[in-house]
Amino acid sequence: MLSIALFELRQRLKMLSTWVYFGIFFSLACLAMCVAGGAFESVNFSAGGGGKVFANSPFTLSSILSLFGFAGVIVTGGVMGQSIYQDFGHGTHALFFTAPISRTQYLLGRFLGAFLTLVVIFSSSGLGVRFGASLPFLDQSLLGPTVSGSYLRPYLVSILPNVFFTGALFFGMAALTRRMLPVYVTSVVLLVGYLVAGRLLRELDTKWIAALADPFGMNALRMVTEYWTTAEKNSRLVPLEGLFLVNRLLWVGLGAAMLGYTLVRFQRTHALTGGRAEAVAESVSAQAPLAPPSVSRDFRGATFLRLLPRLAWLDLQETVKNVYFLVMVLAGVLMVFGASSTLGSMFGTPIHPVTYLVVEMVGGGFSLFHVIIIAFYSGELIWRERDARMHQLYDALPVPGWLPFLSKLLALMGVQVLLSAMLLVCGVLVQLFRGFTDIELGLYLTDLFGYRLVDMWQLCVLAVLVHVLVNHKYVGHFVMVLYLLAATFAAQLGFEHNLYNYAGAPVHTYSDMNGFGPFVAQMVWFRAYWALVAVALAFVIHLFWVRGTEGDARWRLRLAGARASRPVRVGLALSVVAAVGAGGFIFYNTNHLNPFKTEHEELTESADYEKKYKPLEKVAQPRIVSVKVQVELFPEEPRMRARGTFGLVNKTAEPVKTVYVNLPDDVKVYSLVVAGAEAPSEKDTRLGFFTYTLPTPLLPGASAELQFELGLEPRGFRNKGAETRIVENGTFLHSDVLPKLGYVEGYELEDDEARKKQGLAPKARMADVNDLEARRNTYIASDSDWVTFEATVSTSPEQIAMAPGYLQREWTENGRRYFHYKMDSPILNFYSFLSARYEVKRDTWNDVAIEVLYHPSHVYNVERMIQAVKDSLDYYTKNFGPYQHRQVRILEFPRYAAFAQSFPNTIPYSESIGFIAKVDPDDPEDVDYPYYVTAHEVAHQWWAHQVIGGNVQGATLLSETLSQYSALMVMKKRYGEEKMGRFLRYEMDGYLRGRAFERKQEMPLMRVEGQTYVHYNKGSVVMYALQDFIGEDTVNRALASYLKKVAFQQPPFTNSPELLAELRAVTPEHLSYLIPDFFERITLYENRALKATYTEVAGGKFEVKVTAKAHKVEATGTGTESELKLADWVDVGVLDAEGKPLYLEKVQVTKEDVEFTALVDERPAKAGIDPLNKLIDRKPDDNTVTVEKL
Repeated sequence: MLSIALFELRQRLKMLSTWVYFGIFFSLACLAMCVAGGAFESVNFSAGGGGKVFANSPFTLSSILSLFGFAGVIVTGGVMGQSIYQDFGHGTHALFFTAPISRTQYLLGRFLGAFLTLVVIFSSSGLGVRFGASLPFLDQSLLGPTVSGSYLRPYLVSILPNVFFTGALFFGMAALTRRMLPVYVTSVVLLVGYLVAGRLLRELDTKWIAALADPFGMNALRMVTEYWTTAEKNSRLVPLEGLFLVNRLLWVGLGAAMLGYTLVRFQRTHALTGGRAEAVAESVSAQAPLAPPSVSRDFRGATFLRLLPRLAWLDLQETVKNVYFLVMVLAGVLMVFGASSTLGSMFGTPIHPVTYLVVEMVGGGFSLFHVIIIAFYSGELIWRERDARMHQLYDALPVPGWLPFLSKLLALMGVQVLLSAMLLVCGVLVQLFRGFTDIELGLYLTDLFGYRLVDMWQLCVLAVLVHVLVNHKYVGHFVMVLYLLAATFAAQLGFEHNLYNYAGAPVHTYSDMNGFGPFVAQMVWFRAYWALVAVALAFVIHLFWVRGTEGDARWRLRLAGARASRPVRVGLALSVVAAVGAGGFIFYNTNHLNPFKTEHEELTESADYEKKYKPLEKVAQPRIVSVKVQVELFPEEPRMRARGTFGLVNKTAEPVKTVYVNLPDDVKVYSLVVAGAEAPSEKDTRLGFFTYTLPTPLLPGASAELQFELGLEPRGFRNKGAETRIVENGTFLHSDVLPKLGYVEGYELEDDEARKKQGLAPKARMADVNDLEARRNTYIASDSDWVTFEATVSTSPEQIAMAPGYLQREWTENGRRYFHYKMDSPILNFYSFLSARYEVKRDTWNDVAIEVLYHPSHVYNVERMIQAVKDSLDYYTKNFGPYQHRQVRILEFPRYAAFAQSFPNTIPYSESIGFIAKVDPDDPEDVDYPYYVTAHEVAHQWWAHQVIGGNVQGATLLSETLSQYSALMVMKKRYGEEKMGRFLRYEMDGYLRGRAFERKQEMPLMRVEGQTYVHYNKGSVVMYALQDFIGEDTVNRALASYLKKVAFQQPPFTNSPELLAELRAVTPEHLSYLIPDFFERITLYENRALKATYTEVAGGKFEVKVTAKAHKVEATGTGTESELKLADWVDVGVLDAEGKPLYLEKVQVTKEDVEFTALVDERPAKAGIDPLNKLIDRKPDDNTVTVEKL
């Protein structure tokens, strides 16, 4: 056995392919480290989460090397499969089988030799990242100290176990089938396992399944490290424990089992059936000689054209009847149906399977299988005759050279048609199985048989071209895999224009409200361009098609020249000219009509804005105090024209001599007059910054006007994205299209790495919480406080146009529909304009009018939203203060954005985050998120539109966190406390995952700097726990007092210490530690139940005894932890089988060891410390244990 292994190893190490693989992995690993280490300014790549996580940290290295172990599965298949298949492929197996070696020696020798070869090949990835980390031109600030074992550990616990399992599986498949195709099919099935498992990570209840079902261990690795902070990622080796250890043992064990099965089932001989061949031969020889039939020879082109579909059909049949192809397709179908179980779910709550979501799921989910099938079956089709050793006979047939290649290409393209048809059936079945019958077959045809099929056909041409030019089946496969990897990361590597990314086209979004809308032109033109390129490549395939045995490159070039007949040259020239023409038109649209900017160029513009205009930040500027606008919307064109007047007041103590105006670069200026200055004295159109020198300085307290006429007139189409603000149905324009005054700090670069590349110093995200100067502005605007607002909006006659305010008048004029809105009190300078063909549902709460304007087919949750508005108004007015408006309007807009946003008495709400949710109020697992989102947005009418924080740390605590709390209380009142647990589990998970990817440093809640995971997720958990400790009414009393003091205030605006002062004042003395723990520092708990037992006692009761551990730490912004002294009140409890408390009490914990005894009326199921996870704990699942009977 050992001699066979060494022979195999020596032979492999002499092969060029081994060192090509080694070199590729070494180079890619080195490149990955160079990119992560900041070697290329315009390229962004981070495997460790970026920010302050070092490029050579143990976590980053584990991520990179695990990824190479996963990506290298194709190499493992090639090496392992060939190690055993080569004997059958070359016909030498009979010699080995007659040698005096056992089956075990033969198989294990081959396997061990191949395994050692792979050990050498994959060592290149670790050597590559280590070499890359040592290069002198890397940004040393992105590198940290080398942690012992950080390069070796991932190799031992991730790569080698994967190589062993996949190697044993591939080796067994090749040995038992004596073919290579099953090996590649198996690799696809493994990929399906990984993708399906990855989807399970999205749901809290199935994460453990995802960790174990992933054969590559990457999901288990993510679970072990998902809550790691920056400090942990930079210092800790990934531990081989928990689910990661179980995963590794499970799949290594399965690999060993597969290897054992192969040893048992492998046969060195094949039984031959005798008799029939001899009988047939005797029968034939006994017959009289037959005269050869007369044949009519016909070599006309029309004859070959009639033959083309027949040959293509034969090739297609050979492909789709292949059992391995069917296995691959079945795996894809199973993945599609598996993915449908979590289709569009949010908080674990499903949605209605509307057609566009199902199409995206089946088309997008199966797209990888399309690509894999094209990559591998292109080689199988091209090499079919050569694999069967019939190629010389086939190539000698009197047919033109274009016939065999075109028939195979058409067969490959036909496979894509069949797969698309299969996906259509799968999609319809998914909808029907889930009880949804509003099926849009037209959308299925447009998507699956339209642009997706064209994309796949273009890839078919490329795959055939690669195999023809390479002229080596397995190298061709490998080249296609490399191409697909390169295409995946092209944008990150700086190749962002779709004109030079083969088959590239901008990503588009379909909306029920507006269809493909603004994406249609770019979808058509880019695909037409690449289709013409593909036609040109097809002519190249014809020129270099392999026919015969001559493979010399010079010979093939001469043969290509001979094949370049006049029709071929004309066809090639015409396709190239047409492609160039289409490309020119695309370039005109994407680079001339619309400015093309790479990500690096966009970052450079932001940096230049700061470098050039930051010195003007403190220059006195007037404030906007009134807004009066006329907005003309032309949805069908699409375009917008806005005319208006801003009233300005100099609220500073010095004269204003110059006014600085900011405008987006896509806004066209027809006129802009500032306090009599009709033209800018300085005009920076690149950065959208205009300087107006006033003819007469604006004195302190004096007023002036800014008059403007602006247009938003999209032209052509873009290379990336589309104009989705003004669309045929569902226009949603934010006020940021109108002028902003002064230097806008929000335009600055936030990310410290990006700032460093642009020559800028690191920057705090927000001013200190007590910065009085910064508090002179709200956190949403630096040029205004409260403004009066009036707007007239016109639109198409069949649409309703909306803006904040009360409708003063509606009329039709010149075929257009007009709406005049006016606010009766000042609002924030924060508003929007919407227009669509709406259905309207109206209701009232007391004297407040409620309206929901929605797309006609999205009626599912309208009543739920109205109920949420009523419940919210009722709760907030009773507990916080009066509602300042007489109406609440919810307006649906297309899913080009996925959020809801609260403007004064007007709430735009995306179709994708609530309108199509499928909530079962009787299901304890369903979170009614349309109700929650609506309650949150209504709460902003208090927390943002009455109380607005200054532009300092903690501002979003006062708006977002308090809105979260308010919505939670409304939900609790509607659904009961028991149903809040699931929502809070998602919030806890969101916070812990969010802090793991913090790019600067985490801040305590009172100093939150706009980090969503802090003000949303942590805010929910903290505020819910606070009301649990001190009482809901107590918290509400503090909030009502706070609102009364700071609502509608003038500068300086409120800050979080003012809120905490109110909360501190109502918190009992023995719970006073909660305010600093929850708000002023980052506090984490590590509570753990150790053991729980019960005994039955008199009266049918159960006595439960529990032992547990309690631990409390404080974390820095990067995650370094220090222990805090325990003196906390913590829940201890006993739960029934459904998780409901049988006993729940707060006890004071002053030491690590905790013991308690409880008497309950029902048989207990679980018990522990903080059983309902009210405190922030990184391992909440170990807070309870199963109660065992003594």
